[in-house]
Amino acid sequence: MPHAIVVFDAWLKSTSLSEAIRYYPWIWPLCETLHFIGLSMLIGLVGLLDLRLLGFFKRIPLPTLRALLPWGLVGFAINLVTGALFFIGAPEQYVQNVAFYFKLAFLGIAGVNALVFELLYGRRLASIAIGDVTPVPFRIAGGVSLLSWFMVLYWGRMLPFVGNAF
Repeated sequence: MPHAIVVFDAWLKSTSLSEAIRYYPWIWPLCETLHFIGLSMLIGLVGLLDLRLLGFFKRIPLPTLRALLPWGLVGFAINLVTGALFFIGAPEQYVQNVAFYFKLAFLGIAGVNALVFELLYGRRLASIAIGDVTPVPFRIAGGVSLLSWFMVLYWGRMLPFVGNAF
């Protein structure tokens, strides 16, 4: 393992927040519960929008789904905070684990995909009527998003089971 990672791991574990996360036995399960709630909000809403973009559930208006996205962002914020607390509480489980880097990579792909879609096509969502087939770029974005979020979930779940990256 590279020296910088060892030093960072040791420093982070020595912080008072990291020690508190490990010392108080209720913090980790509380974060796990909140992380699950955040995932449910995020994947539930984004996944439904992705499936609609792919051509499923054509009777659900796209503007209605888009109006619910702030709740998905709340779920993402919950996961960002709880994920950071997991990392701070047990950095050795993450900095040496290849699954962590795959999870981050797919999280980045999902984020870039969402940003590009929003910038290029976000305003056009309102013009798609109930029952209409979505344009090909919309279906591609929905597919990339759905696959990316599935892989974020997969690699996050694999964190306890996959070996060291270094």
